[in-house]
Amino acid sequence: MNQMNIRENILENRKRLNFTQQNLAEFLNISKAAVSKWEQGHSVPDIQYVGEMAVLFDISVDELIGFSPDLSKEQIKTIFHSLSASFSRENYDDVLQEVKRYGKRYYNCYPFLATLINLLVNHVNLAETPEETLELTETFIDRVMTHTDSAKLKEQMMFYRAAMLITHGQPGEVIPLLKDYTEPRMPINSVLAQSYLMTGVPGKAKEVLQAEVYESMVFIMSDMTMMMYSDLYNDLEAVIERGTALDEAFKLKALHPSSTLNFYLVAAMKMSGDKERCLFYLNEFLECVKHLADAYYLHGDEFFSDIDDWLNNLDIGNNAPVSLMNAKKQLIHSVTDNEVFRDYKEDIAFKNIVHTLKTTLEEK
Repeated sequence: MNQMNIRENILENRKRLNFTQQNLAEFLNISKAAVSKWEQGHSVPDIQYVGEMAVLFDISVDELIGFSPDLSKEQIKTIFHSLSASFSRENYDDVLQEVKRYGKRYYNCYPFLATLINLLVNHVNLAETPEETLELTETFIDRVMTHTDSAKLKEQMMFYRAAMLITHGQPGEVIPLLKDYTEPRMPINSVLAQSYLMTGVPGKAKEVLQAEVYESMVFIMSDMTMMMYSDLYNDLEAVIERGTALDEAFKLKALHPSSTLNFYLVAAMKMSGDKERCLFYLNEFLECVKHLADAYYLHGDEFFSDIDDWLNNLDIGNNAPVSLMNAKKQLIHSVTDNEVFRDYKEDIAFKNIVHTLKTTLEEK
């Protein structure tokens, strides 16, 4: 990814000018052997020669050494998923040092730093001691928040800063930070879709509205899960009933299983005193896991038929922020190590659910 590649650049630009190694050596008043070593990668030129060659080749010094302070969207995605996979396979501290190197190298590429923040937030649970990861996350947040001109990135940083405050046990500081975000949202996507229709681009209008509904469904399921988990309801049965209806209406188990599996897991926890219903919701959770294992990426369906391009264009693409290997461990532990289900450890139906859960995930 944008690695400094001065060797190839010297060779390519020398040939572009129809210069021999001897010609370039004479221009720089050095030996031909020195030029040969540069082009073979055995040594690198001193800074004075870099400047002189940049002038000769009519390019910038950055272009000559092959360095760009920015990364393309595709490059950002590739690095993100490579590092995410490394967190699953390699020593956590070693990968964290690699994240630091990337952050230092592209310290002015704010979309990339935002993606590294996403990476760290989703993998800090793997650290034996989280302090170094949290400190690096805070540094990146401060950098982006202070220097970016992007309203979108500033809003993302506000979210991550709030998450960090909660992690540090300072929820009281989150309230003044985010309370204004509870105001009713303007229907921006509706206006955008209308604009696409009026300019003769109905396909884009359809994509915008489908993406809006898709995102809303995911957020609603997440909020209803939190309402259940934190006892923020007047009627538990009503929350479960409406969440289940939303799942069935939009086929969310298959469309976005990571949102529904949490919903049904919490429903099972809340119904732990009723064995039949508890096991029913655990089986619903299991169905979500099966769908997740079959398609571990974001995708549309027959209703959301026009959102795949939108998903692919997200900051990290349509792949999940956490590798399947790490997700497997978390999903299994969420049932096997859940104290709420301790009374069912020896129950045959519960054991079958655990067995199927492990088998489903181990096969992937």
